[in-house]
Amino acid sequence: MPQSLLAFLAMMIATIAAYNQMGAKMGTYQQMIHSEYELMANAVTIEQMEIIALATDYDDLDDLDGDVLSRSFTAGSRSVSFSLTIDVLFVDDDGTPSASETDQKEVSIAATNTLFASALVTHARIFSD
Repeated sequence: MPQSLLAFLAMMIATIAAYNQMGAKMGTYQQMIHSEYELMANAVTIEQMEIIALATDYDDLDDLDGDVLSRSFTAGSRSVSFSLTIDVLFVDDDGTPSASETDQKEVSIAATNTLFASALVTHARIFSD
């Protein structure tokens, strides 16, 4: 009987060790996937910011405030969709949000994906009149 108990205990320890190792590996894979999604979101967000910078007049930036756009990152035959939320606000010379109108506006774009609860990346740029 004592040998059976020791054998059972040894199997339990081996099972717990294997379970912990598998959990650590799954955590590493999840971090790797999150990093890949961040890279894709980063590319999509920077591209959208460049489009805004090139195609939008300073006075028309306010029209973008609150917009939610759907953009995709495509590599080969795979495509990943991101939701981009645009916020526009007035800032002072130091980049601090201002309650009154200034000659500078900060445009920030946050990229999210349905797989993750929070924004993957947020980019901000200050535009001057």
